Amino acid sequence: MFITAPGLVQHLHPSQIAPHQTHWPAITLALERPWYLLVYEVSYNGQKQSQTSLVAWDHTLLDLLARIPVADLSGIARLDRRCEAGPSWALAWIGALWAPAPGEPAALGPLLFKLGQDPQMRDTDLLPVGEAPGRRLLYEAPSGRLGGS
Repeated sequence: MFITAPGLVQHLHPSQIAPHQTHWPAITLALERPWYLLVYEVSYNGQKQSQTSLVAWDHTLLDLLARIPVADLSGIARLDRRCEAGPSWALAWIGALWAPAPGEPAALGPLLFKLGQDPQMRDTDLLPVGEAPGRRLLYEAPSGRLGGS
């Protein structure tokens, strides 16, 4: 179940919404920004179980990564909206994720990453970026778990 925040617009068919409804079995977001799948382990009744979160904002992903121990992270994937015919979303597993170095331009965005087997570091808009000293590695996929891009 998903819970909305004040100010977020749900574009659902009127037949799917009751008056003053605040919980939905599905969510929509009008933004054309990427989404992230964050896969991590949690303990439940003394056993480890996999949990997957759908994350809509770069800064929310950063907040989650600051709280979840690196050892509990199983994978992070990026969902991008596609404009061509066919499926409207593309999923790519992130091989590594960094925070930009202090002093780097804010236009880079809050995250830099390498997707799947692509050796090129990219910004949030998928534009290639060069190397810079002082970047902080936030996540690196375990070997063999990169998936396809």
